[in-house]
Amino acid sequence: MLIGLFCATYSLWGASRLTPALMLDNASVIFALIWVVGAACAVGAAWQAKYHRFAALILLGGAGLVTVVTFVWFSAPDLAVTQLLVEIVTTVLLLLGLRWLPKRREEISGDALLRSRIRRRVDLVIALCCGGGIALISYIVMTMAPGNLASDWFLEHAYAEGGGTNVVNVILVDFRGFDTFGEIAVLAIVGLTVFALLRRFRPAMESNEMTEQQRWQNAYDDAQDGRERGDTVRDYLLVPGVIMQWMFPVIMVLAAQLFFRGHDLPGGGFAAGVALAIAFLLQYLAADVTWIEDRLRILPVRWIGFGLLVAVGTGMGSWMFGYPFMTTYSQYVRVPLIGDVPAASALIFDLGVFATVVGAVVLMLIAIAHQSLRWSRARSAAEEKEDE
Repeated sequence: MLIGLFCATYSLWGASRLTPALMLDNASVIFALIWVVGAACAVGAAWQAKYHRFAALILLGGAGLVTVVTFVWFSAPDLAVTQLLVEIVTTVLLLLGLRWLPKRREEISGDALLRSRIRRRVDLVIALCCGGGIALISYIVMTMAPGNLASDWFLEHAYAEGGGTNVVNVILVDFRGFDTFGEIAVLAIVGLTVFALLRRFRPAMESNEMTEQQRWQNAYDDAQDGRERGDTVRDYLLVPGVIMQWMFPVIMVLAAQLFFRGHDLPGGGFAAGVALAIAFLLQYLAADVTWIEDRLRILPVRWIGFGLLVAVGTGMGSWMFGYPFMTTYSQYVRVPLIGDVPAASALIFDLGVFATVVGAVVLMLIAIAHQSLRWSRARSAAEEKEDE
């Protein structure tokens, strides 16, 4: 990796229009402080990843929020919305997954400890070099003299040929629709792979132990008359659980708004799919896994299949009119009592993106949630064996 970084630096340094230029005319102290906070969160997350995973996850979320603020600062609302939604989903999924990781080994010493420290410091140097190199290249590209850029062509032709004013979404589902199809196919494969691996996954024995808080709560429930184990947790989560259940229809409306307005305003199928996945995610957090799945049949594999079929079908539809695969078409459609409404075939493709994202994210969520179900069954079986 260091050799690759050196070769890239040697080939770019001093090249035409790629020489770094310090620009402080429009520098903002507030923005610089925000980035200092983000950098501190990133470094802290990397440092605490070995010692305190929960703290590392919180710091990682802080770095993600700074990224969201950066996108807003530079007038990129589409990226900000997508980054914020993805941060929410990944943070919760990682938090659920931390429960099943093995405990940190404290007895490492001698040569193993020395090798571990050396490896961590080497990794730190490599990370700083690569991160600094990417940051330098990004800065050079953003401060280079403007010229005949591809972005200028997209800005000029987004509405005329794509039928949308949101250039980012038009690029994703129209000009680069084939690339987006490949991306959702990869997402579907990742979701199916995670589900298949977690079905066979069995956590380490020390991960099956009850936490200290769970033992206290169970002891309190056992000591009180008329209470069963788990009543204390249900009491604590009553108000948050009700709020999360009430948020389900609200988030569904938000997802619909993000989807239908994505061709002209910040949003789109990907953002809408992640938003709807968050709605399902909250339901799993608000109640028991069995209770949710008895009342809400999501069937994420069918969502994935439907999304991919819709995306492929939209691309193949252009063949009927003699155009290449994934060629889109847009025009205004007259709706009674409303008037002319913009319509584009890319909206159907975006529906496939939406369904695939919902299915893949929810499938990974279900795979993690079922670990809790298996843990509960294994715990009950162990307690029954001890009673015998």
